[in-house]
Amino acid sequence: MRIWLIGAGTKGTEALRQLQKNADIEVIVSDPTPRPKAVEEGVIGQVDHVEVVTQANINTLARRIRPDLILIDTSQENRHLGRVSGGQALSEALFYEIAATSDYPCLLI
Repeated sequence: MRIWLIGAGTKGTEALRQLQKNADIEVIVSDPTPRPKAVEEGVIGQVDHVEVVTQANINTLARRIRPDLILIDTSQENRHLGRVSGGQALSEALFYEIAATSDYPCLLI
């Protein structure tokens, strides 16, 4: 199984720890920063793709990555919107929009 993890913050790092227990699962990690929490904690050596994923580009990127499943890390530490009034609600709405726009199955974690 090929899983694309978008975001390697707190929740993404925990998902990676669990997914690494099964050698049959291939995980491709993308994050807007080159050193997210999963890299800082040594769970992975580096992210596979440093890029911002939006509802406008998710399908283009997914066709390149070819995942069976997409996991979207909804942790707020890498999302600057969480620091402004109403930012957390906007950020959450954007995650749901990305998942709804995707042609591939998505789970928000």
